[in-house]
Amino acid sequence: MHSTSTLALSRRQFARSGLVLGASALTGTGGAMAADMPPAAPARASGPIVLHGASPRLTMHAVDTFHGSAATGLRIDFSRFDSGAYVPIRSFVVNANGRADEPLLIDDSYRSGRYEMLLHVDEYFAAKGSRLPRPAFLSKVPVRFQVVNTAERIHLPIQFGPWSYTYSRGS
Repeated sequence: MHSTSTLALSRRQFARSGLVLGASALTGTGGAMAADMPPAAPARASGPIVLHGASPRLTMHAVDTFHGSAATGLRIDFSRFDSGAYVPIRSFVVNANGRADEPLLIDDSYRSGRYEMLLHVDEYFAAKGSRLPRPAFLSKVPVRFQVVNTAERIHLPIQFGPWSYTYSRGS
């Protein structure tokens, strides 16, 4: 059995060894402190390397947060705002990767303006056989956005579930 003074001594030794180990973690090769090391290079402002040289375009990616997977099979109606109303451009079904098979806008079709993607989430969850309350909380979800600079590549990541959705501008 250890005495109180022996326990206190071993705890202090343990604490000191922790300090020594922590200090050694901060020390790089040659004894320099990590703070003395040069800063990491800043993040690139451009897109991923695989997209370098690709023309400006609008793409999307849909993720079903309820099932934790790509939104394969989600129907989307894509429209452009013109003369006070959204005018359909095309409808498509999201592929196995959660994307449209081709860019939504590219080359001559890539023009500045207001756009909408209407997600048919009620049909999507019904087709998946999801056990959800009826009527659905979300049915048709409008994702509205604006293209201002057609020299930029825009990617719209969309996440949705039966009760919420979010989207943002990616690059």
